[in-house]
Amino acid sequence: MKLSIIIVNWNVREDVVNCLRSIEENQPRCEYEVIVVDNASTDGSAEAVRQQFPWVRLIVNERNLGFAAGNNVGLKKASGEYVLFLNSDTIVHRGSFDGLVSFMDANPDVGGCGPKLLNQDGSLQPSARRFPSLRGVLHRYTILRFLLIFRGAHHKWLMKDFAHDKQMDVDQVMGAALMARRSIVEQLGGMGQRYYMYYDEVDLCYGIKQAGWRVAFVPDVVITHLGGRSMNRMPVDRRVMTLRSMLTFLRKRHGRAKIAMFNLIFKPGVILLNLCDLGAGAVTYVLAALASDRKRRERGAAKASKAAELLFRYSWQILFKI
Repeated sequence: MKLSIIIVNWNVREDVVNCLRSIEENQPRCEYEVIVVDNASTDGSAEAVRQQFPWVRLIVNERNLGFAAGNNVGLKKASGEYVLFLNSDTIVHRGSFDGLVSFMDANPDVGGCGPKLLNQDGSLQPSARRFPSLRGVLHRYTILRFLLIFRGAHHKWLMKDFAHDKQMDVDQVMGAALMARRSIVEQLGGMGQRYYMYYDEVDLCYGIKQAGWRVAFVPDVVITHLGGRSMNRMPVDRRVMTLRSMLTFLRKRHGRAKIAMFNLIFKPGVILLNLCDLGAGAVTYVLAALASDRKRRERGAAKASKAAELLFRYSWQILFKI
């Protein structure tokens, strides 16, 4: 078997059906298998996959194990030389699989690679990054963003200087479509199950590079990624999961003692940022209401509401638990 495609699904029946249909219409030339791991969906996803795609190997978990653990369930059943971790909210294009497999075959020192990702409207979805730096993280998630402090480090982390138009080695590619040599992933113990969701692909790419392999971005291969559909229903929960997973990765890379010192600035900075967002959202709402600007008023209300929810529900957890 050349290729194993692993898709973890949770309550996005329409997306996983469309993803599998795109695979069916754009099959790779090599021998392959598709493994769908359903994380205890309640929307009929598993039944839809079973009925419409009998050629898919379906695994139904009794509970939601999260993204990383779900992928590891699929990995244990995979037999391909290469494994492609593919999000359920993706649409593959003609030649997507063949391009990635050919690239891996032609570059035996590459341990993992990822394609160019497009948004639903066809615009670029940046999908290659450097590993997060402490300064970049402080700018992105704390009050320092308002002061423009460490903005350059943030842009460097997100590779704002990269047009995603040429093949090159990178630190990490987005986990929406990440191909790796199965032997390497297994040697690393699979995806890190300390990550319920988010930063699991960052950790995997870090492990691949630490083991002496390259990670590459391959722009000649294109896949559409709709983006975060199963988590869009819980934006504040998503934000806290991101913070937790990011700190887990930073502890692995920099050590617990250094990150403990970092958190003395980072965690209060997160709270202060959300306090500012709460105030800014409230002011925007009031001014927009006076100007009868409905859309701006809704944006202000949403910003204030999300910040308030994070502050009242998660401040203690952010400061002392994650």
